[in-house]
Amino acid sequence: MPLKENPDCLGKSRHIALKKLNSLWNRFVKDPELLTLYSNFMHEYLELGHMYEIKEIEEKSGSYYIPHLGVFRPESETSPLRVVFNASTLTTAGNSLNSIQYNGGVIQDDLFSIMIRFRKHAFAFTADIKKMYRMILVHPSQRQLQRILWKDSYNGPIKTYELATVTYGTASAPFLAMRTLKQLAIDERKRYPAAATVLESDLYMDDVLSGSDDLETAKNLQRELIDILSSGKMSLHKWCSNTAELAVNGESYPFSNPEETKTLGVVWKSKTDCFCFKVASEEFGVTKRLVLSTIARVFDPLGILGPVVTKTKIFLQRLWLLNLKWDDPLPAKEADEWIQFSSALQNVNDIEVDR
Repeated sequence: MPLKENPDCLGKSRHIALKKLNSLWNRFVKDPELLTLYSNFMHEYLELGHMYEIKEIEEKSGSYYIPHLGVFRPESETSPLRVVFNASTLTTAGNSLNSIQYNGGVIQDDLFSIMIRFRKHAFAFTADIKKMYRMILVHPSQRQLQRILWKDSYNGPIKTYELATVTYGTASAPFLAMRTLKQLAIDERKRYPAAATVLESDLYMDDVLSGSDDLETAKNLQRELIDILSSGKMSLHKWCSNTAELAVNGESYPFSNPEETKTLGVVWKSKTDCFCFKVASEEFGVTKRLVLSTIARVFDPLGILGPVVTKTKIFLQRLWLLNLKWDDPLPAKEADEWIQFSSALQNVNDIEVDR
């Protein structure tokens, strides 16, 4: 981790993590399903060697205990629960692990550029690097900065673990992951030239968006990507393509091709090779907060819905001029206008644009 301050400046944090753990277990008592998912996550973390128990704990300066909590993602078929590690929790010294490290900056291409290149390919595919962060080891000398507490039952003994891999929730995690993949591309370029280029330019965090104008070239690229990442002990899953012929590699590698998949937040119907949009309806009162929430849910990195989004932003600007608080009801005129617009906004769900 790229530290900007000596970790000895960190204050005490174990008692804070313990308080959070006890609060979490109070929640488990009321939600057995959450407990099962959470326990399975922790046991897998341990079994895969991504964390290990510390039997003899030496409490000294320069260590940090990260509180953790669960976030439900019911829309995810593979990971309905994500355990989030909060490395921004303050110690008794008023600082945290995140506050004493650099974030490393952004070293990947911007989302718009990656999406534009993805639209150029006649034969396109997407994939996801499985457990990307956890495939990257943290240097042993820094693992005391990634301690967590866990117990297997409500009255069970408190156990201390150190996370051995890059941790989701730490400030430098995105940089460390992308820098590792760029180094892998540099190291393996001679063996996998096409895949190395993809790792450097067609990757947005753990999402791969690439392809080719030639089917055989696309197949070769797919194989190269699998092999280059395998050399770094990583694997690809959630494959999706606009051509069933690419699925021939499914004889050797896991390949799924759902009717639609999310590609960097944009819904891609691979069968028809179209982008579409999903905007859920709101049933709550009409307030400035609701208007902003609705606008934020229209994710459109390519600007395809520009006229629609612009109209909503102009409307929000008018609300600011009225000096309304976030949860104040809108005046009758603006409320009626927003209800009509919000209803019409559902038509966005019928829009399909060729990739």
